[in-house]
Amino acid sequence: MVQVQPPLKVEDPTLVKQESLQNLLLRLSFFNLLIISAIGLLVRSLPFIDHFPLEYKNLLHGHSHFAFGGWVMPALIALLMMNIPELSQKVAYKHWRNISILLMGSAYGMLFSFPVQGYKAVSITFSTLSIGAGYYLAIVLWKALRTVDNRVSYSFIKWGLFYMAISAIGPFATGPLIVMGKQSTPIYFDSIYFYLHFQYNGFFTFFVMALIYKSLERSGKTRYGRKVFGLLNAACIPTFALSVIWNQPPIVFNIIGGVGAILQVIAVIYLIRDMQIIPWLKNAGILLKISIGAFCLKVLLQLLSALPVFALMGYHQRNLVIAYLHLILLGFISLFIFSMVFDSFQANRPTRMGYSLFLFAFVTTEVLLVASPFIAIRSLPALLLIFTFFFPLGISYMNYGLGKSLQFRFHLN
Repeated sequence: MVQVQPPLKVEDPTLVKQESLQNLLLRLSFFNLLIISAIGLLVRSLPFIDHFPLEYKNLLHGHSHFAFGGWVMPALIALLMMNIPELSQKVAYKHWRNISILLMGSAYGMLFSFPVQGYKAVSITFSTLSIGAGYYLAIVLWKALRTVDNRVSYSFIKWGLFYMAISAIGPFATGPLIVMGKQSTPIYFDSIYFYLHFQYNGFFTFFVMALIYKSLERSGKTRYGRKVFGLLNAACIPTFALSVIWNQPPIVFNIIGGVGAILQVIAVIYLIRDMQIIPWLKNAGILLKISIGAFCLKVLLQLLSALPVFALMGYHQRNLVIAYLHLILLGFISLFIFSMVFDSFQANRPTRMGYSLFLFAFVTTEVLLVASPFIAIRSLPALLLIFTFFFPLGISYMNYGLGKSLQFRFHLN
């Protein structure tokens, strides 16, 4: 299983404060996940609510922005601080504190401003602050990475930060496009897909791979690490072409995206072979196994999307797009974070109940979303609402379990 570094048993007050910060950041991330799931439940309730005061698309913007800035990014940062202390301790505590404040402050700002006003001055300001927090993180970690050796895990971190940095081109482009009246044009949607692609397939994926390979490096067995890194890195930019096929560009986009997808498939094969060198995958919990399975499925779906028939199917069937995004964010990224936390520590009964309910909600809603374009499902909105309810229920149990866990008590002395 993935091993998280145990709490630092030192008297250095700076390291004690850093440990307290990373624990607090992780606890806040899980609380934010509860808020995200509650908003998701509200979104699924809208078909049954008359005259809801907030616009659906604005509520969705708040939901998605808060998911990135309030859950995934701070959780991955906390796990990096916990699992790779030889790198995180090279960054001054004040920087971690400042990044955390900027990240959480901007996340809550987006949570409240986007549903109320959509893309306007206040929400754009908080969105820009969130991007600024990401650049701040990239700068301090890039400097720290200069002082360490050239391990595969560090290479994944370095390039994950690079893809996070260039993903900001997408949000920065949407403002001028709106001013020019191009809000519903292909280039506007492509700018959004640009951001999503380099967040999902760049930043998030590369940070997860960094944590996986850090665990493998501790075992002393990373036979194919360089190949996995090189293939995923070579594939990241070309596979963006798959995100614009919906607009039916020249066939060369399908070819470029398809080549990138093939590189990803080869990388997955090497990744699985690396993980089979040691009994880690065999002994890992169900969370990690499903997370890796979701990643493999994501790669396969990207390969299929190089074919025009599948690309157009995704464009015309909104539920398939939602299912795909949830496959990555919930099935791959979130379950991996859960596995780092609950497999590495002794998960108590509430946390086990919590992630079991989360898994139930994830599987049932994914099945409904994927099946809906192909078979008639009576009362689909009602069924989605019912099964979505298990997300906040399960996450509530996980938050309660974390609160009881001794490993997550704060060191405030």
